[in-house]
Amino acid sequence: MKRIAIIGASHAGVSCADKLRQYGFKGALILIDRLPGFPVQRPPLSKKLFQSDDADFAAFYLRSKEFFTQENIELRTNSNVTSIDQKTKTISLEDGDDITYDILILALGADAKIPNFVSKQASNIYVLRDTQDALKLRKTALNSDKAVIIGGGFIGLEVASSMRRAGLTVDLVEFEPRLLARVSSPQISEFFRLLHNKQGVSFHLGKAVTEIIYSDNDQARSVKLSSGEILECDVLVFGIGVAPNINLAKSLGLCVADGVTVDNTYLASEDIYVIGDLAFSQKRTKTRIESVYHAQFSAAVAAASITGSNMPEQEAFWFWSDQYDVKLQIAGILPKTSEAQQIHKEVRSGKKKGSFSVWSWYQDKLVCIEAIGDPQSYMIGKRLLEQDTDISPEMIADETVSLKQLFEKFVANAS
Repeated sequence: MKRIAIIGASHAGVSCADKLRQYGFKGALILIDRLPGFPVQRPPLSKKLFQSDDADFAAFYLRSKEFFTQENIELRTNSNVTSIDQKTKTISLEDGDDITYDILILALGADAKIPNFVSKQASNIYVLRDTQDALKLRKTALNSDKAVIIGGGFIGLEVASSMRRAGLTVDLVEFEPRLLARVSSPQISEFFRLLHNKQGVSFHLGKAVTEIIYSDNDQARSVKLSSGEILECDVLVFGIGVAPNINLAKSLGLCVADGVTVDNTYLASEDIYVIGDLAFSQKRTKTRIESVYHAQFSAAVAAASITGSNMPEQEAFWFWSDQYDVKLQIAGILPKTSEAQQIHKEVRSGKKKGSFSVWSWYQDKLVCIEAIGDPQSYMIGKRLLEQDTDISPEMIADETVSLKQLFEKFVANAS
């Protein structure tokens, strides 16, 4: 009976192990991760950084401890893979153990970026990618007054929200001229700029950090910006994106660029699958996707391929962010184009006061819905995307016609 080894125990790896058992795989199944501790959900690390007193983050476990025993899944954490021999199908671990496999699944994810000029001796400089990062950051932040956050993406803004709730003063630096520039529309960017301003966050947009100034004991005490401004800090957080963990994939001779190229079953080479943040499937994603849904979906596809089960249906890609008491929900992906005028946008009011949604079309096709406090627009927009409808901007702009009516016209009646 076959033996499957999964390297990486985050959303993709754990989901794949789960799906393999659901789809009837009875062979040996081992899940390996380099990090210590039990596998946890990563989104709450930034969204709920100070909202739990549970030091081991048990509330955020991806699966219960009993799950791994019941499903006969061997979980090996704090186990760093040093090499993989494809000829003998053997994984070598740093502790000297060797693990054989018949099928290998790489769910290695990505690591947070941090500039080369950052001192490794400074204990008050952080990224936020795993449980250990979160524990250390929370301990330092709760004993601090001033925070500087570098990066105006989801991680940076969610950490800013958490730190303001904890009473820290927050300066946020973003190289782009607006927040969330790579993932959201200008309307959503402006909404969150105003929201955070109202909560006391100071923004420094269109600027970069040129120097970190350290104290005599190697702590970051301030940063210098390209504008010449000096921002003092007790804690410094970098949220400037992630880089896929490609080293093992390269050592295996897999096709590596921004991630690992896979086919529509997430197969990268004979008996090797790559899933989650590390995977790039031209047919399914057209880009490398960092999201919980893609982690779960790619895991399910790989598990179905291995077991000969029916392939899961692909939903529109979805994302979310919680900042203060506001929820942003996104369905679809805004295209990466330098020609902003090529994307047609319509803003539609939601049912609740202050709620709204932004609908985007590219080349006459609906591609993305961003909803602030407006779950109905998110859900209906997501279904419209999945049905590949030809709904027009004029239809969404006409608020005398309800979204329910549009749903019935384009989705319910069609099915």
